[in-house]
This record gives sequence, C-alpha cells and structure tokens, in this order.
Amino acid sequence: MSILVFGKNGQLSRALQRSLTARGTKFSCHGRKELDLIAHPENAAQLIRKLSPDAVINGCAFTDVDGAETQAAEANILNAKAPGIMAAACRTAHIPFIHISTDYVFDGQKSGAYLPSDKRNPLNTYGRSKAAGERAVMAAGGQSLILRTSWVYDGTGQNFMTTMLRLARSETHLNLVSTQFGRPTYAGHLAEACLTALDQMPTQPKIYHISNSGPIISWADFAQAIFERAKLHPDVTRVTADHFPRPARRPDNSALDITDFERDFQHPMEPWQMGLELAFQERKT
Repeated sequence: MSILVFGKNGQLSRALQRSLTARGTKFSCHGRKELDLIAHPENAAQLIRKLSPDAVINGCAFTDVDGAETQAAEANILNAKAPGIMAAACRTAHIPFIHISTDYVFDGQKSGAYLPSDKRNPLNTYGRSKAAGERAVMAAGGQSLILRTSWVYDGTGQNFMTTMLRLARSETHLNLVSTQFGRPTYAGHLAEACLTALDQMPTQPKIYHISNSGPIISWADFAQAIFERAKLHPDVTRVTADHFPRPARRPDNSALDITDFERDFQHPMEPWQMGLELAFQERKT
C-alpha cells in the first residue's frame, strides 16, 4: 500500500510520517516547498494522477486563524478549492480520500458536544473557508471522508502546549481563558485514527468527528494540566475570552461528539490526559 500525504511539516503530517514508518507503509509527503497549492491548486490533481497512490490524506491547510481575516483569498484556495480538486481527482481514480477539517465550522453556541450532523455556522474567515472545503469534498463524491478535529497539538510544534511551557518559564503571571471549552487532540492519536479509517472507508462521502476523549475542559484547565505535568507553578488568573481581543472570533464551545467514529470504526479514542503524557515523552526524544 502507498499513501500520498498533502502536507509535510505540520503536526498531523509529522505524526503520520512516524506512524506510517512504524507500520512499514510506503508514503510520500508533499509540503509547500514541493507543491505550492495556493499558487497552483490544480497541481494536486496532477500529482495524484502521476503517483497513483492507494490512498490520499490531506493534512495541509491555511491554519493562521487571525491571518485569514486579511488573507481570505489564500485561505479559500488552500482550505476550500484545493480539497475539492483532490477529492475529484481521487473519485476519478477510485482512490480513498481523507480530508481534515475543524471545529471552527461551528459557532460554539451549542450547550453540548457537536454532532457531525449539526449545522455549520462559522464565526470567522478561516472557519468559512474550511466549511467551504467540506462542501467541495462532499460535492465531489467518491470514497471521501471528512474528519473534523479540535485543539490539535504535539510536543514539539508551535501550539498551545509549547506556548504555555515557554510562557510559564518566562513570565511571572499568566492570564488564561476559562470561557472557551473543548477537548485537546494529540496529533499522534489523530494520525492513528486516520489510518484506522483508511482500512474501513465508507463507499460514499461522510463526516466524522475526532478528538481525544475525556472530560470537556477550558483552555485554562488544559494549561493547568500542562503546568502540573511540567512541575511549573506560575501565578494564574482565569479570564474571559474578551480579555484577548483578536481579529477572528473563536467559538466558545469546540467540543466534538466522537461517538459515531468510535462505534463505526471500532477505534476508541484515548483520553486527552494520555495524549498529553505522550506529548511530554515526545519532547524527550
């Protein structure tokens, strides 16, 4: 089996490379240096035809949420147009296709965890571009799977965990947002879930939710868990999201209901606490 991964240096792409290497599966990863999909999104289809892989995973995206507010055209090309092109090329070649999406397609106003069938209502340009990408993939048809996820991190990339560790070691006082809720997703667990899904792909396009399991928490709760594991003790004040005004609005509730994925693929998602432990172990390697 050979797998083509769009994306090379992102958290999920790095995790996929580790998992695929461990499995002895042939793969190729293509990042922006090899394939500038913002300038030439049509090159995605050309690469799929050229390599003729057994499956394709799209792990690349325009993920600068605030930057998307001023770079809407670029965000829409990478997050919406390119995935549609990939899905159409995979449908033509009868190749399974997995596309990664986001909790930001929702407005965060629901009181409980979001179901895959819940109505999209993004609050910002990034979320709208990702919602458009979902629609493009679904419209393309074929053996396509959209996996929405939330709060992705690992032990070494630029993410919430590594930012909190850096700030806790350099600042004497931290303000942490306690009014936005969700579940963290360790990139390694997300990668394993993607590969499990490849073995049991549905015959028609479908959307599932993936995050780590465990209690729904706030960003402040997640930060405190990070500090405890690192044995750091910064002075902390819990604040509302309004304390940090940003160009792009964020949903207050990012919790995703992962029941359908766990049941249909027989793949229980590990608690986020286990993901955090693995992220810390990753920092030592």
